[in-house]
Amino acid sequence: MIELKDLKKVFGSKEEQIHAVNGVTLTIHDGEIFGIIGYSGAGKSTLVRMINQLERQSAGDVIIDGRVMQDLNKKELNSERQSIGMIFQHFNLLWSRTVRQNIELPLEFAGVPKEERSRRSTQLIHMVGLDGRENAYPSELSGGQKQRVGIARALANNPKILLSDEATSALDPDTTEQILDLLKKINQDLGITIVMITHQMEVVQRICSRMAVMSDGVIVEEGTVKQLFEHPRHEVTKRFVQNVDDHATIEEMAERLKLRYPDGQLLRLTFTGNNTDDALIASAIRKVSFPVSIVESNITDSVDGAYGMTYLHLYHGSDEEYNVFVQSLVDDNVIVEVL
Repeated sequence: MIELKDLKKVFGSKEEQIHAVNGVTLTIHDGEIFGIIGYSGAGKSTLVRMINQLERQSAGDVIIDGRVMQDLNKKELNSERQSIGMIFQHFNLLWSRTVRQNIELPLEFAGVPKEERSRRSTQLIHMVGLDGRENAYPSELSGGQKQRVGIARALANNPKILLSDEATSALDPDTTEQILDLLKKINQDLGITIVMITHQMEVVQRICSRMAVMSDGVIVEEGTVKQLFEHPRHEVTKRFVQNVDDHATIEEMAERLKLRYPDGQLLRLTFTGNNTDDALIASAIRKVSFPVSIVESNITDSVDGAYGMTYLHLYHGSDEEYNVFVQSLVDDNVIVEVL
């Protein structure tokens, strides 16, 4: 278990201080995939680097499996770091080394014999789907393949924790999905705790079970992905949830749709994993006589099932009929907002 207690990190002088992390308290359970999401400058990368003590905190405690990390001596800390793998946004591969040699690098540092390094790297190459590419150099690999090497290297020492700092930010959407699927499989097969640092709500939504939202160095909201997706409270969380469709806020979406559909009513429906497979809209339509159009929709997968938002245009109906339609959806646990 990872426990962060009132963590603070201050940069600068006494005259001009920047509180990159300001009093963060979090508990991350063994074997879960935990997401920390925030915009640039929120402090999330600084926070994750304090977990393995690559960045020393100004105050507070980092406790992993009962061991207070800042109290360890250099030898103890180096030993503990071997159980914490890290994946980087820009891969951080050595360009003069092959795939196999990059993966074996942490094993060399740990003094693992050559034969064991070769056996372990072969196992990891197969695990991340790079069979046949073991002698290729980074310049000969795609972005997704480079990140697979980065993941294999992070797993070399059989870590119990994997830190992912914006690991998918430099990848295209299709490759991002493949890497997330790989991380999910690693979590399921090996039981490794994964901490995902990202600014992409789609990443947290697809792979994480719980999440925390950071802004200006503090955690502004925390809970399961399902809870925060259904009922975001803080404005930053709302922006992430609203932007998951097409990077437009709900206000921008409302204005755009109002221009397209000036008459009738516009509704935004939020579906969760419990009801995305049911024909709830069709059921509600059967109870009224006016036309209903689906004007935009986006359903995405997550660890708790599918989540999605659908925008409807209702027209040529009375207020009473509109209310019947909305109530039918609400009764089926759909979150309905009138735009």
